[in-house]
Amino acid sequence: MKKTLKSIVLLSALYGASLHATFQFLSPLSLEDRGYMHWALTPVDQAWWYDDMPSQKDHTEWNIHFWGAGYVRTGCKAFADCGPCNENKITRHTTSLGELYFGKAVFRGEEVFADGTFAGPLSPAQELVNSVNPFLAFARIRPVFDYNETGAHIGIDFARTLGADDRFHVGGRVYIPYKIIEIEQDTSIELQETLDNVFITRIVNADEGADPDQIEYAMRYDFLSTLVFNTIATPSQVVVPDAVVKYDSLSVGNVSVTGVQVSAETAAGTGANTNIPAAYVIKSVDGTVPDLPFRKDHTQIAGALGADGQGVDGQAYFFETGVGYKNGLRNDRDEQGTLFLVPRAIAANETNNPDQVGQLTTNAESILTNVRAIIDGDLLISEPASTFFLNNGINLLAHECVRGVGDLFTEVYGGIGHYNDWFVDGIFGVQFPTGKRSKNARNIYAPTTGNNGHVVVCLGLDAGWQPKPWFAFEIRPYFYHACKRTEHRAAPFAGQQVINIGPDIDVNISWNYFVFRTDFSFFHPHNPDLGFQLGYELFAKGNDRASFGSCVPCPPTATDLLGRPDQPLDIEILEHNTNTLTNKLRGQIFYRCNYFEIFGGGTQVVSGRHAMKESEGHIGLVIYF
Repeated sequence: MKKTLKSIVLLSALYGASLHATFQFLSPLSLEDRGYMHWALTPVDQAWWYDDMPSQKDHTEWNIHFWGAGYVRTGCKAFADCGPCNENKITRHTTSLGELYFGKAVFRGEEVFADGTFAGPLSPAQELVNSVNPFLAFARIRPVFDYNETGAHIGIDFARTLGADDRFHVGGRVYIPYKIIEIEQDTSIELQETLDNVFITRIVNADEGADPDQIEYAMRYDFLSTLVFNTIATPSQVVVPDAVVKYDSLSVGNVSVTGVQVSAETAAGTGANTNIPAAYVIKSVDGTVPDLPFRKDHTQIAGALGADGQGVDGQAYFFETGVGYKNGLRNDRDEQGTLFLVPRAIAANETNNPDQVGQLTTNAESILTNVRAIIDGDLLISEPASTFFLNNGINLLAHECVRGVGDLFTEVYGGIGHYNDWFVDGIFGVQFPTGKRSKNARNIYAPTTGNNGHVVVCLGLDAGWQPKPWFAFEIRPYFYHACKRTEHRAAPFAGQQVINIGPDIDVNISWNYFVFRTDFSFFHPHNPDLGFQLGYELFAKGNDRASFGSCVPCPPTATDLLGRPDQPLDIEILEHNTNTLTNKLRGQIFYRCNYFEIFGGGTQVVSGRHAMKESEGHIGLVIYF
């Protein structure tokens, strides 16, 4: 458990600096448009073996071939940003796919709401979260899952030669895929933190010279900072909510936990009063439980904790009176999650009774008693954070499987040249939205088999040169535009830190992307129908262009998952860092035997930005007429 949580928090620290969820993060399949990746083989009536065939067709201006192929595409990692200052830089550093889906690999439930946190002074929002589900404010969630896609493509390519010596040609291609896409959860990894990760108690051992009935503890500070309990105001005797952690408590500049003072001018407090401060904090950068024993005496304290929670990992600190924690640490949930409140123990120079050395102070024990009362009354009956989302129709542990045809792709092309020398083709294509679409944004893992209902148009160029019989070179730049269409998306609340989790709204979306392929084909010196191909592909997608649909009022607001109406929306959240880029290596072998060709190969994305680290393999055949 500890190792799992350590990796969770480290990922959060590394990749949680900026929101960058994307939606179209898959690169184009290698089978798109014509199936094979290698240089187009000579028409069969011009092939070297044609004169030896027992039956021959007359020379025709038409060249037609059908092709079909099966493929597998998988991914369990994503390429992340290099940091907040280099969010558009290409990287080979990877994180989980959760960062592509939600903007963060690790997050708290509160981050899906407006402003991204309920940290700060006690507010109605914090009271509401504490009453609905306290785990939303402190329990880290880490969805880990794999993307698996299998399918088959079938298509036809037809072309007609024109002009003297068949120097010109025009043609077209049509293909349609069938896909099976699965999102599979990694059940070997804990999805979320529970109370056991943030509230740990341990009976003090008798052989350590302490009272065996005493219990030491380590309470994570973000957990404590989210708790609210009811107190009776005087003299009105009215029940009012109060925060467990308070600043300027008892007197200005002091910090208290459940009404017990935990700050002081020095680690030992003042004078002979061992009850102030009642507790210290241990810095744990990865948010995991500190080493035993938890309790510390004033001689083990490294110094005062910084106003923003600064400190060295593993060191113990004290809250210093007068330091501005209420303007720093109180408002920063991430820094709160790196601190554990631990009890103060009596030092040898604070007592004349050797039996008291190492025992907890009275105030230190009071904190545990008070927090336990809150836990027994509220948290033990609370459900995990994932259950809150599930009750709102959002299953963070869902296994999704979608089957169906993809988008129908058509293109026409025309050009000059011969495929056994050099050629240049211009291409125009249209992709029709015949694939399955996303109908409910709360089905967060449900994939689409196409471009989610968008018509896509493309302009391209295909040019090649074969300087030697055994070698040919080809480049293929394409520009695509996905036309505007209304999609169902999770509402983007202003200031939220996690995306794709929320109520369903309509959003108008369009985007552009560019694909550049360069391929080198090598042929057997005695059989030009046998060879292999090596290539490279660049896929670069611009940021989405988004606008609110007709269902969103003006100014744009929506009711969030806590039932709070009129929460502000920010359309730029749906656009920010959706600029995907991948660098992909391609390879394929091929062999044509008379009118039949078989080919097989694969691709691997080796670096990128806001994209999945894909691996793809395929095998297919072509029948020439």
